Amino acid sequence: MSKPRFSMLPIKRTDIFQEVCQQLESLLNSGQFQIGDKLPSERELSESFSVSRSSIRQALKVLEAAGRIETRVGSGTYFVEKQAVATSGDSLNALLALGVSKEFMQQLIAARTAVERAVFEAYSIKANKGSIRVLKELIDENAQDQTAKGEFEENAGLDLSFEAKVAELAGNPILSAMQTQIHQLWIQAWRIYGFVPESRDTLHQEHCAIIEALASKNTPRVIDLVVQHVDKEVL
Repeated sequence: MSKPRFSMLPIKRTDIFQEVCQQLESLLNSGQFQIGDKLPSERELSESFSVSRSSIRQALKVLEAAGRIETRVGSGTYFVEKQAVATSGDSLNALLALGVSKEFMQQLIAARTAVERAVFEAYSIKANKGSIRVLKELIDENAQDQTAKGEFEENAGLDLSFEAKVAELAGNPILSAMQTQIHQLWIQAWRIYGFVPESRDTLHQEHCAIIEALASKNTPRVIDLVVQHVDKEVL
């Protein structure tokens, strides 16, 4: 049976979006901030970089999905992880340097499918009403985020906050670390490729279906939906 294809939406403003992400990454790598430090507000960053707040907001969401920062409701955004310096991280970056081809993307999809499958299987065993409610609130908030519309709407397809939250709730730090590395590679590779895999509306619908399966404690269904969510063909 052939696999479905990603919709693959072109990143219309690839150069601008990459520039904003690179500026933020440079800020995090500069040594100006230590683990646990609070970052400037969206308004301050937008004024400093001379870009709109919506572009800052979307770039921050991408960096949060990659595990580098954390947004705390009512408090702000915090630096939680330094730039990866481990051998495994260097090896992944070296792969990117060789070029991002269709074959590379398919190999990355296979790797991410395996990791996400393990993450969701681990979480589904311990899922409860409280943690499922947290996931539902998260995807509803993402769907209602007006700053993701317009200027950088297509880049909302790189938001992996749902999957990252599932890994956190699963409580396996090794799986979570593996997922973070795959997410970092996923985001960078798609940006280089010039596309995002799906629209945020499609991702939201798929996330809702996964949550419904989790709520019904149907682990096989959860795994099937997660695989369908990630394991698709690229053009």
